[in-house]
Amino acid sequence: MQEPPQIKNPSITLYPFHLRDDGDEGYDAVAKNAQSLWENLADNVGTQFNSNELKSLRDKLICYKDKQYYPQGEKEKPNNDKLLTDDGKTLKFQPITQPDNPKIYGSISALQIHDTYTADLTFYYQDTTIKVADLHQLNPEGCLLPNAIKPSVGQTLLLYAAPAVYDTYRKLADECVIAFVHNQQQASPEFRAAGILFGSPIFEYDSREDDAAKRCHILVWLQDNPQTLQFATSTFNLYLMNLLCSRAKIVFVYREARKRYRNAQQIVGELEKQLPKSEIEGEQDRQVKLQKLKDLLAEVRTKMLACAHQVRYLQEDRNTIDINAENYAEALTRIRSLCIDGDNLDFWQRFLDLAEGKYQRQIEIDLNYLIASQDLFQQSISTVRGMVEIEQVEFDREKEERERQRDREQIQLYQQKEEEEKIRDREQIDLYRQKEEEEKIRDRQLENIIFFVGTAIGGGQIFSAAYPLIKETPIQWQPDSSLPLHPFAATILWSLLFGLVFGWLMLRIAPLIRKIIR
Repeated sequence: MQEPPQIKNPSITLYPFHLRDDGDEGYDAVAKNAQSLWENLADNVGTQFNSNELKSLRDKLICYKDKQYYPQGEKEKPNNDKLLTDDGKTLKFQPITQPDNPKIYGSISALQIHDTYTADLTFYYQDTTIKVADLHQLNPEGCLLPNAIKPSVGQTLLLYAAPAVYDTYRKLADECVIAFVHNQQQASPEFRAAGILFGSPIFEYDSREDDAAKRCHILVWLQDNPQTLQFATSTFNLYLMNLLCSRAKIVFVYREARKRYRNAQQIVGELEKQLPKSEIEGEQDRQVKLQKLKDLLAEVRTKMLACAHQVRYLQEDRNTIDINAENYAEALTRIRSLCIDGDNLDFWQRFLDLAEGKYQRQIEIDLNYLIASQDLFQQSISTVRGMVEIEQVEFDREKEERERQRDREQIQLYQQKEEEEKIRDREQIDLYRQKEEEEKIRDRQLENIIFFVGTAIGGGQIFSAAYPLIKETPIQWQPDSSLPLHPFAATILWSLLFGLVFGWLMLRIAPLIRKIIR
C-alpha cells in the first residue's frame, strides 16, 4: 500500500497587501478601512491560533494608541516604514501547543510599502514530519485565506516544505494546495506556472477572481537544494515582499481599470441612446421644446462628467501600473542578483511582460475608445447647446413680441377707456345741460304761472279798484264819441299802460339782477 504524501518542517507565510491611503480622498488621506488588516490578524488569526502575542498586535504597532487606530503615530515615530514598536524587529510568538499535534512556531513583521500596509506572518513546524493531509492545521478554519483576511489589494501565501514522501514535485504541490485550502475557499486556486528558486522548484497557483479581497494566490516552494533556506535571507525576503506587493497592485489596478471601462461603456451607451432626440425636434411648443433641450443638455453634461471621471481614473490606473511594473522589475532584478546557477524565474518575468504588454495595451485601447467617444459627444453637446441658444433667441424674441403686443393692447385698452370716459363725461355734460334747460323751462313756466297769477291778481285789483266808479257814473253801453271816456275805462287803460311800462322795465332789470346774484 502506497504511503500518503508527507512533508518535513512545513512553513506558511502570509503576505497580505492592504491600502493604507485613499488617493481619491486627497493626498496622504487615510483609507476608511485601513486598520482592518491589523484587526483581522489580531482578532481572527490570533484567536484561531490562540497566540497571545498576535492577539495583542495592536499594542505592538506604532499606528495604534490606547488600542485605537492612530495613523499619525507613523509620522510621530518614523522607523523606515517598519510598524512594530520594538525598533521594527520581528515579533516572535511563544510556541503554540495543540493536543496530539506538534508545536507551532510563529512570527510577524509589519511594514508599510508606499501607500500599502503589509506583513510577513509566518507559522511553521520544527523538526517535524507531517502528512500533507494535515497541512490545514497551519490554516485553522481557513483563517489565512483571503475570505478571512479581506486584503483590499490582495495577498500571497508562500508554503515552504521539504518533501518526505511524494511522487513528483508537481503532484506534491497540488496536494499541498488542496490540503491547505481544505475547501475553505470559494474558488480553488489552480496551477499557473512553475520555476526554480535557489535550486528548489517553486509552483504558482491562483484563483484569478476579479475581487482582490477574494483572490487566492499561493506559491508552493519545495526544497530540493539543502542550502535553499541559506539563500533565503532577510534581504531576499524584503525583495520578495516588494515584488509580490507590486504584483498584487498591478492585478488589483488592472481589474479596477476593467470595471471603470465597463462603467464608462455603460455611460457611453446611455449617451448614444439619449442624443438622437427626434421627438424634441418635432415639438411645436417652443417653450416646451426649449425646456426639453435644456434638460437634455444638463443630463448629457452630467453623464459626460461621469465619463470624464472614468477616463481620468483609467489614466491614473495606467500610471499606477507603469510605476508598479517598474518596481516589480527592480525587485525581480535584485532577486535575480541573488540567484544561483540553474534558477529559472521566467514565470515572474512572464507576469512582468503581461503587465507591460497586454495590461497597458488594453488600458490604452480603452482610453482611446473613450476619448474618441468623448470628442464625439462633445460635438453633440455643442450641437445641442447651439440648438438651445437658437431656441432661446427665438423664444426671447417671441416673448418680447408678446410683451409688445400686450403693451399695445394695454395702450389700446387705456385709450378705449379714456374715450369711454370722455363720452361718459360728454353725456354727463349733456345730461347736466338738459337738466339745466329743463330747469330753465320749469323756471319760465313758473314765471309764466306767477306772471299769470300776478296779472290776474293785478287785473282783479284794478277791476276791484275801478268798480266803484261804475256805481258813481253808470256806463253807457251805446257808443257816443261826443261823451268823455268813462272813468272806469280810463282807470283800466291807465293801469294797463302802467303795467306794460313796469313789466318792460323788469324785463330789462331782471337779467342784471341774475348776473349780480350769480
